Amino acid sequence: MKKIALIVLVVAIIIGLCSALGILMVQSYQNSAIKKETLIESSESDLNAEYNRRAGLLVNLAEAVKSYDKHEAEVLIGLSAARTPTEGKGDVNASLYLKGVVERYPQLRSIENYDRYMTELAMTENRIAQHRKYYNAMVREYQAYVKAFPARFFLDMVGYQAKDFAYLEFKNAPVDAPTGLLKDDK
Repeated sequence: MKKIALIVLVVAIIIGLCSALGILMVQSYQNSAIKKETLIESSESDLNAEYNRRAGLLVNLAEAVKSYDKHEAEVLIGLSAARTPTEGKGDVNASLYLKGVVERYPQLRSIENYDRYMTELAMTENRIAQHRKYYNAMVREYQAYVKAFPARFFLDMVGYQAKDFAYLEFKNAPVDAPTGLLKDDK
């Protein structure tokens, strides 16, 4: 009788351990799927931050171009006016005046801002491409994981609903990098 009780106890312990191990294994598959979802969502958030950065840079770039155009127009109008002799001054006075304007000609800084924004925009486009690649790789990994056996079997067992993440399309950046910083998305 003691032997039967001992055998029943050992069998019960083995069944209990196997059940616990099975539950832990099933739960680990679900935890892995949730971790992969979180990586995709985090990657999407990083990508959106880069899109926002690009939008801000485009506004700054547009302002830099407007500022440069305005400054250039003012300088050209001033030089044109200086080249035109005024009444009573004669050609010699106009030439001296023009020389004075040229000597005080301001150093243009707007073009440096424009170049800086173009470089930052090109670098941002490169980062966007890298984030897109990473996002798509995470989606590919997640989809393969939730569809493959045995994960699919165990996830179905616990009623896990796989999310449908869409791949992001690769498009060429809208700007050319002035220093060749952009890499092809493909």
